[in-house]
Amino acid sequence: MSKKITLYEPVMCCSSGVCGPNPDQALIALQDTLDKARESGIETERFTITSHPKKFQENPEVLELMKEQMLEALPITAVDGQIIKVGSYPTFEELSKYF
Repeated sequence: MSKKITLYEPVMCCSSGVCGPNPDQALIALQDTLDKARESGIETERFTITSHPKKFQENPEVLELMKEQMLEALPITAVDGQIIKVGSYPTFEELSKYF
């Protein structure tokens, strides 16, 4: 069975967030984590609130978190539709528990 990681993210300057003169180190680590996941055959999806607002609205759990915590909830990480982390990006070690 194929596994999937879905990230619901705040506004970013580019699709990965790893851009500009001083990229966020958490986003650099995330990119490495997602690369490792893809190499292992795990599908990944990333949705930013400005580029994919419908994806946020289509997920009742994400929508509820956004209503309760607003932008503080982001990023939200789901594995196979189950939310596993809110408010910060997961590490490879955290994600590997699900695979």
